[in-house]
This record gives sequence, structure tokens and C-alpha cells, in this order.
Amino acid sequence: MDDNNKSNVIEFLKEISLVSDINEEVVMNGEFVYDNQVVGMLSFEEFNNNGLVRYFIFRQSITDDLVYQLFNRIVDKAKGKGIKSLIAIVVKREAKLIFKRIGFYEISNNDVYIEEINLNDTKFKDAVVLKYDIT
Repeated sequence: MDDNNKSNVIEFLKEISLVSDINEEVVMNGEFVYDNQVVGMLSFEEFNNNGLVRYFIFRQSITDDLVYQLFNRIVDKAKGKGIKSLIAIVVKREAKLIFKRIGFYEISNNDVYIEEINLNDTKFKDAVVLKYDIT
């Protein structure tokens, strides 16, 4: 991700997602899949030495191999920023399975906070929290 392709990715996010407030810093932490147009993106937001997966959005199905490649590029980027783990908060079963296939494991949501509010007290109370340790 760089300034040359940032506008294409932001446009993709506006078209495909329900996200209305697109965080450009999070976009710059991301990697994308391009096939004549942006077809998907994976990114994270930094919180101290943790990264929260923010954009995991695809316009079409992609292969597991492509997911692994994209994820490995994200891990390299996170590692370069001193991130020790990536956290994903997922609601959909399909997303949970994808994250588990790439090495995430389930953790308790009791110690997870969003803007100082326990996850159990938010609209994500039924979500599963997954973690990936960066070594």
C-alpha cells in the first residue's frame, strides 16, 4: 500500500463496505488484491503492541493461497511496526473459519475493550475474539 494506490483502495472500501468513516492510517497499514480493479483488502489498526484487524473485505471469492499471501504481507508489515499480536473480532462463522485456517486461535472476550467499554457490553457481545501471535 502506498500513496499511489491509496485512493483506489479508499474508493473500493466506499463501494463495497458499510464503513462510512474510512481511517486512512488503517488503509496504509493494509494490503490489497488487484485484478483489473481492487477486489479485496486486509488491514489492521495499531493499539500499542497489538493490531486489530479492521478491513477484511472482498468483492469476490479468493483462493486460500491468496489469503495466506495477503496475510503474510500484513504480518510482515505489523512486525516492522513492533506489533506482537493481531486480534480479530468476528461475528460470521465463515470469517472465523478463515482466521482459524491462517493461524488465529480463540481467546476470551472478557478482557477485550473497545474505547474502554468491555466487548460484552457492546453490540459485539456475541462476537468471537481471535488472536494471532507474531513471532
